[in-house]
Amino acid sequence: MVAVSPQTLTATGAELVIRALEEHGVDTVFGIPGVHTLALYDALGRSSIRHVLARHEQGVGFMADGYARATGKPGVAVIITGPGVTNIATAVGEAYTDSTPLLVISSNVESPYLDAMRGNLHDLKDQMGVMQAVTKWNARVADPGDVSRTMSQAFAQLESGRPLPVHVEIPLDVLDQTASVEAPAPAAGDETPLVSDETIENAARLLAGAQRPIIYAGGGAVSSGAAPFVLELAERLNAPVITSIMGKGAIPEDHPLSLGALWSAGNAVDDYLQRADAAIVIGSKLGAQATQMFQMALPDTLIRIDIDPREMTLNAQPSTPLLGDAAQITERLAAALSDARDLAEVDQTEEVQAVRQAAEKTSWFAERRAYVDALRRAIPRDGVLSTDMTMMSYVACGLYPVYEPRTFFFPSGFGTLGFSLPAAIGAKIGRPDAAVVAMVGDGGFQYTMGDLGCAVQERLGLPIVIFNDSTYSAVKHAQLEERGGRYLAVDLVNPDYVKLAGAYGIPGVRPTSPEAMEREIRLAFERDLPTIIDVPIEPWV
Repeated sequence: MVAVSPQTLTATGAELVIRALEEHGVDTVFGIPGVHTLALYDALGRSSIRHVLARHEQGVGFMADGYARATGKPGVAVIITGPGVTNIATAVGEAYTDSTPLLVISSNVESPYLDAMRGNLHDLKDQMGVMQAVTKWNARVADPGDVSRTMSQAFAQLESGRPLPVHVEIPLDVLDQTASVEAPAPAAGDETPLVSDETIENAARLLAGAQRPIIYAGGGAVSSGAAPFVLELAERLNAPVITSIMGKGAIPEDHPLSLGALWSAGNAVDDYLQRADAAIVIGSKLGAQATQMFQMALPDTLIRIDIDPREMTLNAQPSTPLLGDAAQITERLAAALSDARDLAEVDQTEEVQAVRQAAEKTSWFAERRAYVDALRRAIPRDGVLSTDMTMMSYVACGLYPVYEPRTFFFPSGFGTLGFSLPAAIGAKIGRPDAAVVAMVGDGGFQYTMGDLGCAVQERLGLPIVIFNDSTYSAVKHAQLEERGGRYLAVDLVNPDYVKLAGAYGIPGVRPTSPEAMEREIRLAFERDLPTIIDVPIEPWV
């Protein structure tokens, strides 16, 4: 790069990409190099940005996702044309459905051959179309002079509206071409709607007049930074708080008003909800999974807070919609209640705790909670648990109490296996001083097992807890419940995970009780290398 004047810079397209990342405060990039990204990696090697080398592009995406969930900053991924794009698409799809901000930067073939399918290396028909399906904003750079402006637009999209992935594609020739550019003007993202004071006051009056108000906090309550205001609102109203799985941590789950993520159709929390006379939903689409195919009954007085106008009326029509940033609106609403209702007329805390205990006891997975309780004892209050789409994670979703935002990860929307380990790596990279644990099933671990090499290379003190029953248990359970026990393709032949640890030169242990597992997790936190903790459990079916 050559500075022509204080305002003008001459640089290659690749150098301008890396410069834009630095200017937007990016400190870490996840990726795997290839011949199509040599220019990007050459520029990256001359920058202050840390590069984390994954072993598969799906892992790249999950690492960037875990980094974003842990830090609140966008996760950045650099991938190659074609197979890099298709490999990362699953992880980006997970980020999209879970509202995680990712910036994916990909190469493509030289400009004259774009979408022509002339047999170029890594050529992919309609690469932009592939990424369009899993991003909210998708751009191709046609000229090196457009790199800085396009990158500025990408960050504007990441910093406004619903947090979702974006994608910037840069052909090979554009990465190597030189341009003289001026610093771009700041790009404008989606404008955040502003709710009027009158509307806030009207909503506050509705809540103040309710006898049995209730709060439902979704992932938007966490990602927006609304958690302290959710707590303030709950305490002003003396209103219990139910969370979605993505909303875990929006209120400490040991708070007397917390009902956790325990709602299930027909259980004690559901009965309690049906007696509410007002509800406020913060940052949740009230989707099919969260509401068990829309079985959640909500009162007629329904206030919804959401940044996304489509989400606002999706699945449940609010009587009072509050469109905008969840943190800002929740803070204003709590303040408006300070005069309207300092002390709730009905003290619900004793009843709330009774309801919670009843829901925990009747949960179908309550008999397996000993391991989840051991995890909670081992992990500090502000530690991160990264889970996978596995049976023990389903137990954790309900029975693992979360005390702080951004400390519980679950691949909720897309439901991908293999999320846990790379997401935990990303979290540990983003929060190196935090205790981070990956919890995964024996089948799901093998989806992204190769990224164990990344954790070793980065010397991450990361306990990897594998619950091992040699079965795809969730599928086997479904085959029992829905297909009369006609089992097919669900039993696994696994490697010896303790020996696998030895092959990587790291500790591997096999505890046979919750208490022994707890001890091994605590010991693993003291190491500067990952530890495989292979936990044999009885099959679920």
